[in-house]
Amino acid sequence: MRLQAPAEWERHEATWLVWPHNRGTFPDPILPRVEEDFAEMAAEISRGELVKILVRDPETADRADKMLAEHGARGSRTELVELVSADVWIRDYGPFFVREGSGGLAGVKWRFNAWGGKYSDLAFDDETGRRVLELSRATPILRSLVVEGGALEISGDGLAMATEQCLLHPSRNLGLDKRTLEAELEKYLGVRRVLWLRRGVVGDDTDGHIDVFCRFAPGGRILLAEDRVGPNREILEEAAETLEAEIESLGLVLEIVRVPMPPAAVVLGAPVPASYLNFYVSNSAVILPVFGAREDEEALAVLSECYGDRRVVALRCPELFYGLGGPHCVTLQQPARPHQF
Repeated sequence: MRLQAPAEWERHEATWLVWPHNRGTFPDPILPRVEEDFAEMAAEISRGELVKILVRDPETADRADKMLAEHGARGSRTELVELVSADVWIRDYGPFFVREGSGGLAGVKWRFNAWGGKYSDLAFDDETGRRVLELSRATPILRSLVVEGGALEISGDGLAMATEQCLLHPSRNLGLDKRTLEAELEKYLGVRRVLWLRRGVVGDDTDGHIDVFCRFAPGGRILLAEDRVGPNREILEEAAETLEAEIESLGLVLEIVRVPMPPAAVVLGAPVPASYLNFYVSNSAVILPVFGAREDEEALAVLSECYGDRRVVALRCPELFYGLGGPHCVTLQQPARPHQF
C-alpha cells in the first residue's frame, strides 16, 4: 500500500481543534482570551471546511457553542465532539493523515510521550490521538516511534524538514539513527528525502520543533525565520547555510524566503517566545499569529505573497503563545479524499 502525506495547503475535508480548558497551561486571567482565539480560528476555518472541536464535557460544549455563535462560526460547518483530553496540542498527539494509493485515507499514529516526558500530566493525550484516529474513520496505522506533528514539516512531494535535536532526542527515540527514521518516514509518509537542521530556536520547550521557525510554502518556497538582533540569530543563520547546501547538493529548485521574528511577547508579566511561522493553512484562509509588533506588517506581506489564493487572517494571540504554542500547534488537518476534491 503506497502512502503519501499531502502538503498542508492541499484540500482538507476537516480541521480538528480541542477547546481550551487546562488552567495549568492557560491560567484563569488569560483562559477566556484563549477561548476567544479558538472561536476566531474556528470561524475563519469554517468558511472553507468542516471544523471538528473536541469538548471535554457538556458544560464545555455549551460554552464553546455560545462563543462560536458570537464569532459567526458557521453552524453546519462546526461539529462539537465530546471527548476527554488533557490539553489543546492536537498537532503533536494526533495522527498524521495520509492518502492511500487506492484513493482512501489512512492515519499514522506515532507514540506521544509528552515531549520527551516533560509533562507527565499531558501524556494521556496519546490516547486522545488514538480516539481522534478512530473518529476520523481513516485506516489506522499504529507505530511505536515517538514523532510529534510539529516536529515534521511536509512538502507534499516527497520532502520533509526536521531537527536532529528533536527527533533524535534520547528522551523520545533512544538510540535511533537518521537512516532508521528516514526509512520509517518514507514507508508511512512517502518522504523520499529529509532536510535535517541541527537544532531549533531558543525558548522552545519541544526540543526543536520545525514548525516554529521553518515551513514549506507553495511555489517551491521554504519560509525561514530571521532573528536580526535577538538570541536566535546564530541558530537561524546556521539553518540557512545548511538548507542552502542541501538544496545545492541535491539539485532542488527551492527558494529560501526569510521572515522576521517578532520580539518576545509579554503575558502576565513574563516574556513568551513568539513566532510568525506557527501559522495554519486552511482551505480558505491562512491563520497568521501577530503580536502588535512592527514586524507584523512584513510577515503579513510575505504570507500574502505565498498564499495569494487565500485570505491571510491576522490573529492577535500572545496569550496562546503563553502556553508555548501557536495556531499550528492547536490545529490538525484531515485531508480530503480524492473524490472530495
